[in-house]
Formats: sequence, structure tokens, C-alpha cells
Amino acid sequence: MRKIKKIFLVLLILFVVFFIGTELCIMKYLKEYGYGIKELPQTTLVYFHMSKGFTVERVDDSNTVFIGRSDYIYDKIFDKKGYYESDMMGMDTFYSKKGEYKEDNHYDFRIFLSDDWCHWFRIYEIGKYTIEDF
Repeated sequence: MRKIKKIFLVLLILFVVFFIGTELCIMKYLKEYGYGIKELPQTTLVYFHMSKGFTVERVDDSNTVFIGRSDYIYDKIFDKKGYYESDMMGMDTFYSKKGEYKEDNHYDFRIFLSDDWCHWFRIYEIGKYTIEDF
């Protein structure tokens, strides 16, 4: 029984060290990109795949910035809501509603992948919607 308690204690300590290390690394990059402790809990949920992202600021009337996963999962999410990737130019990806014909260069919204990213998360800008709409 004592051996099981020691193993459990060692595993618990390792988990706590891993979690604190992860939080410190995430916080380092959040500060580097201009965010702070307020965004840490939600960014942690993004990293552990418990959230697809969250809005951090509104750029103007039609664009918002959100923190999302570093691996691009959003094609699948938008597809479930009836949007497909209609065009891509550099770091901009454009989406249109399925079944609706659009003239060239017309789209429903765009998502911009910023250069601000790390292993734990990435900063995105999305037009017309917020990530919570999806």
C-alpha cells in the first residue's frame, strides 16, 4: 500500500510540474504578443483541446481577433456550419456559403493567420463573425 501511495505522489508531482511549466510557457508567449494573465485560462483550454478558440479583441466593426489552436482545425469547423474554403491568398483564407454562387472575389468571411504563433496557440483575425459563432 505504501508503494502505491509513493507512485501516486510521484505521478501527482510530475503532473503539477508539467502543468506549471506549460502555464509559464503559455504566459511567456501571451506577454510577447501583447496579452496577459486574463487570457491565460482560456488559452490553456485551447492548448488542451477543450476549446476551439476565444475572441480577445474587436479590431473594427467587422473584424475580431481570437486566440485559437496552433494546428489549423477551422476548415472542419466551418464546413460543419455550411461554409467551404473558396479562396486562399497568402495568410488569408476566404470562405463562402455552400450552395450559393458568388462572383469571383466575393466571399462571406475571411480568416487571417497571423505570424504570432507558437506551439501552444496562434493569433487569428476573422471577419464578420466571432469564433464563438462557430
